[in-house]
Amino acid sequence: MGYSYSELLARMKDKFTQESGLDADEAGDIGIRLRVLAGELYSLNTELDWIRRQMFPNTATGEQLDLHAQQRGLTRRKGQKAGGAVTFMLDSPLEYELTIPAGTVCTTLDGSLNYITVSDATIIRSSLYAYANVKAEETGEKYNSGPNSIKNIVTYFSVGISIAASSDMWGGTNDEDDESLRARIMESMRNTPDGVNAAFYEAVALGVEGVQSAKACRNTNQIGGVIIYIGGRGEAPSQATIDQVQQAIDEKTPLGVVASVRAASLQNVSVSVSIGIADGLNSSSVISRTKTRIRQFFDEMSVGEGFIMSALGKVIMEVDGVVNYSYAQGSSDVGASYGTLIKLQNLTVVPMS
Repeated sequence: MGYSYSELLARMKDKFTQESGLDADEAGDIGIRLRVLAGELYSLNTELDWIRRQMFPNTATGEQLDLHAQQRGLTRRKGQKAGGAVTFMLDSPLEYELTIPAGTVCTTLDGSLNYITVSDATIIRSSLYAYANVKAEETGEKYNSGPNSIKNIVTYFSVGISIAASSDMWGGTNDEDDESLRARIMESMRNTPDGVNAAFYEAVALGVEGVQSAKACRNTNQIGGVIIYIGGRGEAPSQATIDQVQQAIDEKTPLGVVASVRAASLQNVSVSVSIGIADGLNSSSVISRTKTRIRQFFDEMSVGEGFIMSALGKVIMEVDGVVNYSYAQGSSDVGASYGTLIKLQNLTVVPMS
């Protein structure tokens, strides 16, 4: 950035004195004019500095960074809604079936976070319980929470009904931040898609909503064949997403190339870890934070990426309140494979004894 307002005003006063041999009186016409002009020059200088930062993707922010991304065929990834399951419980059995309709609103104890059922749930005659899947009302990481965090039902029912239990709420993400988008822009510049390299096909696939990672490789069983494996956030993509990517690839594939889009096969991994917890901290809170961070670690994995235990260990040690950790006997790294996406299947986190 250039000169500050005070520096600009001081330079202007010095120059006036040098040229006229007089001091600029603060209360006089010249003094007022110099202050006004210094303010305008400072505002202009600030705006020019902002423009300089927005000219390049490595310093641009916000909407201007989005424009740089569009030039590379990229868009900012949208946030996802957290999800899980709740158990509804009647105060006493009924002589008829009770349907809890999709769209029923549930909330946390303080009422700050709402979750909505995504399908009907039925408590059969003479029973007390029913289970329903729920999604967060909005996107965002703040909706990720530990078990039994959902306590109340907002939607009115004419019978006595409550929430007996709820699972972990997981999968909520914020809209992609500037640093993540900037990293993808810079990576696209380092690996410029040219229509014949892997980066071309991967870039096209990543431009389709629902695709978090992609890996392209030669199809050795077909002349001119290319396979593009795609994955979602910690899960396989839907068939609709696969079809969208295939259509996008077909529209841009050069002559003589036969490109095939496939869902990455999931390789399940179980993690069992004991953590040392700092003195004076609530162990259940630290364990909940650790589980959340481990799930996030796996959700961010890409197609073709291997699982390195030491990399996860570094993430665990970054959790506030964790002072040590150890894996269960038999845990091991998982090697990388072009068409594989590693998925967390079972997770156990306990305090060290």
